[in-house]
Formats: sequence, structure tokens, C-alpha cells
Amino acid sequence: MNYKPEELLNALVSCSPDGYVASNEFGKIIFINEVIERITGWSFDELLGQETGKIYSLPESLLSKASGTESLTKPQAAILFRRDGKKITLKARQIEIKNLNDKKNQNRFKGYLIIFHTENPIVSNLDRAQIEFVSTVSHELRTPLTSIKGFAETLLRSGDKLLEENKKKYTTIIKEQADRLIRLVEDLLAVSRLESQNYQLTVRALDLRKNIDKVCDSLSSKSLNHKVLQKIEEDIPHVWADADRLEQILTNLIDNAIKYSPDGGVVTIKVSTLKNDQNVKDRLKIEVIDQGVGIKENDLPKIFTKFGRLDNPLTRQTQGTGLGLFITKSLVLALKGEIDVSSKPGETIFSVILPAVISNQAIPLSTSEPKNKSEEIIN
Repeated sequence: MNYKPEELLNALVSCSPDGYVASNEFGKIIFINEVIERITGWSFDELLGQETGKIYSLPESLLSKASGTESLTKPQAAILFRRDGKKITLKARQIEIKNLNDKKNQNRFKGYLIIFHTENPIVSNLDRAQIEFVSTVSHELRTPLTSIKGFAETLLRSGDKLLEENKKKYTTIIKEQADRLIRLVEDLLAVSRLESQNYQLTVRALDLRKNIDKVCDSLSSKSLNHKVLQKIEEDIPHVWADADRLEQILTNLIDNAIKYSPDGGVVTIKVSTLKNDQNVKDRLKIEVIDQGVGIKENDLPKIFTKFGRLDNPLTRQTQGTGLGLFITKSLVLALKGEIDVSSKPGETIFSVILPAVISNQAIPLSTSEPKNKSEEIIN
């Protein structure tokens, strides 16, 4: 049985796991396969006749090698533009389309075929992390909303028959779940603003001891089954920081230490000074130490990533989206500081180093200059 070349090509493209985009000599899209439709959300009818720049962007190195054989053997990173505005990075190859049927013009350029390779381990891991992140956020949103809806319906349906004690209990649960939703939304907004660098830091000299006391007091209801110890050097200098951001850094680290420590465990907060080459105390080191299960060595590199929730029984039991430590690290770096983590079974130490106030020192301008004077990182 004889098949036309177009039929064979269509069969090959249809069953391929890769994405295909073909364009003519004028840079107009003439074909996409179902893989591209599925990945980008665009339909073939929507893209037919559109400029290729609407759906992808290729690196200059790939464009310059399109007519050579090297582009066929060495895929390079290219960007696909989704219908919802998001971008996806995939390995791609570009091949020239020539008119092989016309013997007189066999080398005449007819357009390009771009092959996007979807079976890329790096991309797959990223996509998997994004999918897991979205799934986690969706779950975190759905859980309190289900609780709020259930108890609100009970109050509306049977409120007049309930004991006052139960009414108060249900109302308290609704408030707690609403607070949980607010915290989640604030984290998501914080990530968005951090990534867009659309925020302001108001840096001034702060009494670190008072800030730690304030955070410990605010977390006292969570630490009823834990002992929180403060080991702070005498006569420590003030710290250069933004008050709200410093409080958020401390809250995230101390709250995590409490959350991941067993009942009866001890959470220790240590503060010490560090000296520079001139023997001047110019930095403050904050250590938050817990007695939890510890973090595996191969998990340490992803602890500060945006999608970084570790796979162990304790983290699966705790609520969270994997945003807290990503936000914490971003804030520490914005304050010209450093953050690190070390761990072993039964102990994890998060260390933060921030600039200390030296006598007669002016506010470091590079730290206090806002990215956008009209907006803070979190309202």
C-alpha cells in the first residue's frame, strides 16, 4: 500500500510526544500538533496565520544555526508562550523546510519546523514541582473553605437549636479557618511581590532583643507544649533592618522550629556578634535551633526553594505551602544578610546573619533604597 509523504508525516507527528510548530517563509504559523495545543492552551484555528512570536521565542544561537546540521543534534532552551500568559521553557530544534518536490527549486526555503522536546528531565521536574505546588495551594484553600462552609451552614440551619457553647465553638472555628486563609493569601502575595521586586524596605536601627520577645509572645499559644529558650549575648548592638520584615523572618523561623519539634521539645534562639577584619562587631548572628527529626542532607539544597516541602511523615502532617522559607531567604537577602541551615537527626539549626549598627554609622543606602516607593512587600 502506498502512502503519501504528507500522510506519513501526519501519522508521525500525531503519535509523537513532542510538540511541532511549522511556519512558512513569511514567519506565519501554518501547523501545530495536539501536543502544542495541550501545552499552550492555544488551538490550531487561533494560531493559524499568526506570527511565530505569538507562541514561541528561540535563542539567537538556534536561529543562526537553523540551516546547519548542528541544530539537529543539539537542542537548546526555547520559550513557549501559553494562552494564559505564562511561559514554559523546553528544549527545541529548528529545521528548515525546503521544496523537495520541485526538482528545479529543491533548495528553495519554504519555512521552518520547530520541534519542542517535552520529555526533558529538568523540565519535567520543574513542571512536577509546579503541579505539586498548585495542588498543595488548592488543597490548603479548599480545606479551610470546606470547614467554614460546613459550620456556617450548621449555624444558619440549626442556630436557634444549638447551645450557646456550641455556637461559640463553631464561630471560633470559622474565624480560625478564615485567619488561615488570610495567611495563605498573604504568602502568595508576598511571593508575587518578591519576584517582581516591587517592594520597599524602611531600614533603621532596631533592638533585636525586643523583636525576639515580641515574636515569642505572639507565638506563645503555639508553644504551650514546647520550651522556648533565649540565649542572647550581653550588650549586643542594634541591628540594621526593616521592622516588619525582621519580625516576619523571626516568626517564620521560630514558628517552623515549634511546628516541627516534638511535644516537650526545646526551641533555642541564640544571638551572638561577629567581628570583621578590624575586630569591630559589625554583624549579628541569629540561630534558631529545634529538636525535630532533622533534614536529610540531600534535601538541604531545596529547603529554601519556592516549592520546597520535604517528604517525611512530620512535614506531611503539618500545614503549609512550601512558601515560608523561600520568603524568609528573600527577605534576609533584601536586608543584605545571609541565611543558612545545618541539620542532623534530632537537631536543625537555621542561621541568619544581619548587619549590626556600629557607633556613628549612617544607614546603609543600598539597603534602604526602595524598589518602588509607593508599595511595601506585604500590606
